[in-house]
Amino acid sequence: MRLQTDTLVVRPFEAADAQALLAYANDPQVIGPAGMRALTTPEEAAAFIARSHDEHAIVLAGRVVGQIGIYPRAADGPDGRTRELGYALARRYWGRGVMTAVLQLVLAELRRTGITEVWAGVFPDNQRSVALLIRTGFTYRFTVPLALALTPGAPRREAYYSQLLENENKKTEM
Repeated sequence: MRLQTDTLVVRPFEAADAQALLAYANDPQVIGPAGMRALTTPEEAAAFIARSHDEHAIVLAGRVVGQIGIYPRAADGPDGRTRELGYALARRYWGRGVMTAVLQLVLAELRRTGITEVWAGVFPDNQRSVALLIRTGFTYRFTVPLALALTPGAPRREAYYSQLLENENKKTEM
């Protein structure tokens, strides 16, 4: 998938993106709230890119500044009509509307392709992400405890938000 506006591009990661990925994927203020594992070497970044089939680079002014993952929901299976999103953005781009624009672009594409519902899980104390989801039309659904294996150091909870998408093709048929 490749999506584009006048100012940004969402596209699959490329091998050449490893250094830019590494620049934000080892920042504790980025990876902690995003629930990501730190990437600390160019080799780890390259390996992440090589296996990242559901992750997409967020490119602004020709530079990779973040990522968005678009995953089939486990309960729905790979051919299902729902998806789950995960995202991270380099700190210097916070508060500039970049991730709002990315989510709007991705949601429009998912709607166009017939996806009916999109979910996102966030740590409840990640107020920036909670505000982003609400601002882009998501609704709080529930909060669950995470498995201890996923939360080194202390138990954590994850809040889930979702958005129902009305398929554009259905609207024109009515």
